[in-house]
Amino acid sequence: MTDNTISRATLAKVASLVRPALATQTFIPAYNHIAFTGKRAMAHNDIAAIEVRAQVPVRGCLPGELLIKALASFTGDSVMLQESSKDQSVLVVSGRSKIKLPTMALNNFPFEMPDYEKAQSIILSKDIVKGIEQCLVSAGSDPNHPSSMGVTIDQEDGFAMLFATDNFTISIYSSSTKIKLPGDAPVILPTFFCNQIIALAKAYAVDEPILFLLADGLLVEFGNEALLFTKTLVDLEPVNFPKLVNGLVALDSLGKRLTGIPDAFESAFQRALLVQSAELDKTTRVSFDGGTLSLHSSSQMGDADDSFKFDADGKDCEFLVDPNLIIRGSKTCTSIYLAPKVLVLADVKATFVHIIAHCSGS
Repeated sequence: MTDNTISRATLAKVASLVRPALATQTFIPAYNHIAFTGKRAMAHNDIAAIEVRAQVPVRGCLPGELLIKALASFTGDSVMLQESSKDQSVLVVSGRSKIKLPTMALNNFPFEMPDYEKAQSIILSKDIVKGIEQCLVSAGSDPNHPSSMGVTIDQEDGFAMLFATDNFTISIYSSSTKIKLPGDAPVILPTFFCNQIIALAKAYAVDEPILFLLADGLLVEFGNEALLFTKTLVDLEPVNFPKLVNGLVALDSLGKRLTGIPDAFESAFQRALLVQSAELDKTTRVSFDGGTLSLHSSSQMGDADDSFKFDADGKDCEFLVDPNLIIRGSKTCTSIYLAPKVLVLADVKATFVHIIAHCSGS
């Protein structure tokens, strides 16, 4: 191989890892480009940035999506990158195929990763990363309430607690990792940032990524392999998650009240969702009476009814619920509890708890 040749698979992996930070709009061309420094590759969209270690034989900014599609169209094992001396372009050659890509100078790329070495930090253990991934099931998208637009890291008795809500459900993960929050103030991890933490943690064999808390942003270091940055989300009226959850269910005693989810549970809600697939507002009536759990769903397409034995701790009750919320939460849960005002799904040790918080009474 020559100095300007690189494995096609390697370059494609680098481009795919930074791709999520490419802007979808074209107002600022640099945000649609991947910056290659010879040792690193970076994409930035004015909110978030991803930088990965990459020995790519070119210095400059290449159009990201065009590069990714070109690499996917090639069949050779390697590609050659040849910078033009006549104009701002790079010739990408693989076998008998080639494509010419326009480039931008590195000094036109408007972002550099901030200095973070002296910032306060939190070690993102595998346990915390797992909690982030599980709590994303409840991440919302309401810009008027930034606390609902991702996963919040809080602490209880020195241990990390993760929360997320979409105003219909609340997810809680009780971590076994001890942390120290600056000023004891919770930190909001935006949804995009959470997804990339998970993706990069899987891509690189880094035992414990480190989260740095900056004045105007958050940055995660994955060893010497990658950096992930996002601007800070600030909520002028932050959600007091511990108080909110305590008003709905007592987590300390939840483990004693949990019952294994019946085998028929998820398939019954799947049928409820099937009947209501054309409905904008989906609701299923759930009744618990004398050890029997009954479901009734109705729409213009027809009705669905299910009834099965359910040996649960809880008083007889009846409520309406969106079957989507049940199905979404039950993917990682094994136990259930019918509380007076909410339906609670949890794993076997109640480490992860998913609360359907806004069931409507009959």
